[in-house]
Amino acid sequence: MLSVTLGACTLEEGNKEQMVNLQEVKDDPAAQLQNLNAALENSKRDGSLYARRAVVLLQNGELEKALEDAEEAVKLMKNEPASLFVKAQVLRAMGRSEEALPLALTAERNSFQRSSLYVLLGELYLQRKEYEQAMAYILKAQELSPADEFAYYYKGRVQEATGDSASAVRNYKLALEQSPNFMQPQRELAALLIDRGEHAAARPYLLEAMHQAPKDAKLWYNRGLLYQAEQKRDSAMLAYNRAVSINDTLSDAHYRLGVHQLVIGNSDEALEHLEKIYKVYRSDREYLERLATAYERTGLNTKALSTYQRLLAVDPTATYVKRSISRLKYKIARPIPDSAAVRLQEQIER
Repeated sequence: MLSVTLGACTLEEGNKEQMVNLQEVKDDPAAQLQNLNAALENSKRDGSLYARRAVVLLQNGELEKALEDAEEAVKLMKNEPASLFVKAQVLRAMGRSEEALPLALTAERNSFQRSSLYVLLGELYLQRKEYEQAMAYILKAQELSPADEFAYYYKGRVQEATGDSASAVRNYKLALEQSPNFMQPQRELAALLIDRGEHAAARPYLLEAMHQAPKDAKLWYNRGLLYQAEQKRDSAMLAYNRAVSINDTLSDAHYRLGVHQLVIGNSDEALEHLEKIYKVYRSDREYLERLATAYERTGLNTKALSTYQRLLAVDPTATYVKRSISRLKYKIARPIPDSAAVRLQEQIER
C-alpha cells in the first residue's frame, strides 16, 4: 500500500553511471534487489541507491534492513526530501507512526509534492483521529492523481471513521475500479455491507479478499458474521477462533466466542474470552452482565459482585441488578455449614 517513485525525483548523489535501470526489473523484486546490491558494491556513497534498495526491502517485508538503508540514504543525501519520505514509509510499516509523521511533514515542507506522500500523511493523521487534517491531505493527493486508488481507499476510511458510511462505500468501490485486486477496500467494503445487513452483496468482496489475504484476522471475523447470518453457528465459531488465533487482541471475536461458550454452559471457557476484553467493553451493559454471570457460575462470587456493582454504576436504571448484588452479598457473608466444611477439608486433603 506504499507507492514510491524515486525515479521521478532529482537525486544528485553519487555516480550516475552506476545507477541501476529499475524500470527494466520493476516487476521482479529479486532481480531488482540483486542489481541494487551489485550497484552498491561499486558506489557505496550513492544515497539514492540506498533509498531504492530500502523501498525493495520494504516491499519484501524486511523492515529492519529497509530502515538501515533508509537511514543511510538520509545521511548521504543530506536530508533530501525523497529519502525522508522513504524513511517515513519504513517507520510507518514498523508501527512507529509518531516518528514517521515529522519526517513526512519535513519532506512536504521541502517541496516534495507526490500523491503518495499526501496519502501517507492522510493515513498518519487518520491514525491520530485527526480526521479533518487527514481528509485535507487525501484531497491534495487526488488533485495530483485523480485516479489514485490509495487516495480513494483512505478517503473511504476517513468517511467511515466520521460516520459517513454511504460515502465510504462509494469510495471503496471507486478504489476497486482503479485496482480490482486491491484487498483492503474489499475487506472494508465487506465489513460495511455486513454491518448494514447486505450479506449477499458482501460475500464476493469478502471471499476475494480472503483469497488474497488468508491470514487476515478481520476477514475471518467477518466470515464468522456471515456464517452467523446463514444460521451456521459452528462454522461461525470456527471462524472466530481462527480470527483470534491470528490476532488475539480482536475484541469483537472474543466477545462472540465468550457469549457462545456461556450460552452452551461452558462458563470457564467463556471467562477465557470475556476477561481478555474487559478494557474495551468495561462500559457495555450487556457485556458486564454476561461477565458477572460467568463469574457467578464458576463460583467467583466476589468478582461477580464487583462486576454487578460496576454494571449498576454504568447503568443506574438497571435496578434488577440490585437483586443479584443482594444475593451475592448473602452468599459471600453466609458461613459454610459444618458438614460442608468437613467435605471441603476432605477434598483438599485428597
